[in-house]
Amino acid sequence: MKEIFESIGKRIKRIKIVKRPRLILIYLICVLGPLLLTDAIFFSIFIKNENARIKIEMENEADSFETVLENVWGEAVDVTRKLYVNEDINNFLERSYPTAYEFFERRYEIKERYFDFFTSGTDSTITDIEIYSNNPTIVNGGFVKRLSSAEDKIWYKEYKASNRTAYICCYYIGEEELVSNRKKRISLIRNMDYFRTSIRKKFVKVDIDYGPLERRVRNFKYPYEAYLCIGDKIILTSEGHSGTMNDFEYLTGEEKFGVERTISAYGQDFRILIKKPDSQVIGDLKDYTGLIMAVILLNITLPFILISFINQSFENKLGMQESDIARQNAELLAMQSQINPHFLFNVLESVRMHSVLKEEQETANMIEKLSVLVRQNVSWKEDNIPIEDEVKFIEDYLSLQKYRFGDKLSYMVELEDDCRQIQIPRLTLVTFVENSCVHGMEKKTSTTWVYVRIYCKNDILVMEIEDTGDGMSESEVIKLNENMNNALMEDLKKQDHIGVINACIRLKMKTDNKASFELESEEGVGTFTVIKVPLSSITNSDKGDKHES
Repeated sequence: MKEIFESIGKRIKRIKIVKRPRLILIYLICVLGPLLLTDAIFFSIFIKNENARIKIEMENEADSFETVLENVWGEAVDVTRKLYVNEDINNFLERSYPTAYEFFERRYEIKERYFDFFTSGTDSTITDIEIYSNNPTIVNGGFVKRLSSAEDKIWYKEYKASNRTAYICCYYIGEEELVSNRKKRISLIRNMDYFRTSIRKKFVKVDIDYGPLERRVRNFKYPYEAYLCIGDKIILTSEGHSGTMNDFEYLTGEEKFGVERTISAYGQDFRILIKKPDSQVIGDLKDYTGLIMAVILLNITLPFILISFINQSFENKLGMQESDIARQNAELLAMQSQINPHFLFNVLESVRMHSVLKEEQETANMIEKLSVLVRQNVSWKEDNIPIEDEVKFIEDYLSLQKYRFGDKLSYMVELEDDCRQIQIPRLTLVTFVENSCVHGMEKKTSTTWVYVRIYCKNDILVMEIEDTGDGMSESEVIKLNENMNNALMEDLKKQDHIGVINACIRLKMKTDNKASFELESEEGVGTFTVIKVPLSSITNSDKGDKHES
């Protein structure tokens, strides 16, 4: 006997019960997690490549800006070089003029021969050329001016402070000149000391026109704003929003630049700054929002559907396993009662034959019915049986009880024809009937009726067990209702009414947890139990019956 118990215990332990939370955990760790990680890596690479592309574009814009500046500085330097090495202009500035008329006449010749040519280009960024000299015989005006007239100018002070022979100065003309002339200026100033025979101090100032310079910068085909600065002073931008008539603006420090480059030109350190775009990568991703969402949704839903399918398959198998566990537990509990069925059958058969020999036919019939009941109770080759077989078992059981209690027990069993072949777990209803007989009649002195009604209504199998026995208290009813509907296999040995709870669990397993139980009872009045099962969750075949005693 001990070996049998150990064998059954090992079989139960070997059954692996897969719960939904485990599959969800597997889905999260093994499927969704890697997919989201892969997507994150993909988007990270995308963003990294996009940022690299933006960085290259900003570098290209800085290169273009630098090229424009080199061309502009080169044009201005070329003009100063031609004036710097021009002997005719040098002689014009070195000569002493006895009269103003002689000076004006010579100045006109120089202007017509050289200066008109320098400023005649349509695409030229040169807007003005001025020569300053300390020659006291020249008349201040036009493109030739006395050095003394420049000494109070901002640009001249900056040029002198630089202590360089060539210098680029960026400044704003304010109150120094007429209001209409207030504007930003960029000037290249160069000392004219090429000829060693010179006795005069002289230099040339070439003004660069802001208009053509800004137009060249604005023509960049880049979406990023570019700045040209000296320190924090903004000389010009590709947006040109500050205007040439307004004073220079300064960086606030809140700007974010993706590229910063410093170039030195003629004593001045210029900063080329390319502003970072605002959420440029996110903006590009918005163009692919639909595709991205579709990929994410596909990555989440397809594995989830697969896991759900696997989960459903496991749950189906789980139902079969738990049903098998219930049957094995029932067998185990029966064996734990330490009754040897074969020995019991032999004893019952001996008593029955003894009763037959003594012509005690009624006793012999009852013993035969008891033998059948016991044999069915310990035989579990088929867990599911037709309701008509269960009803036959109930009738045999009630007839035995009536033999015991006599007129103290009466019963009625009703079975509709359409319910006859519906399959239910063995000993489901008889357990409730037994509960009515054993517990319902303990203290009752009057006749106790037991009613069993089985019928179908609105595609629902309804099984009613009613007795007029002792009944139960309200607290017992609440507890038993809770246990019948929610008890688990591991709770079996902790509960009262083990047989009823066992029957409920097995019926729920059989019907994919769709069976419902409702019990009503009143002390001294009786107990009424209703079991409802959707027909779609069980097997249905054929007809039924009605018996009364």
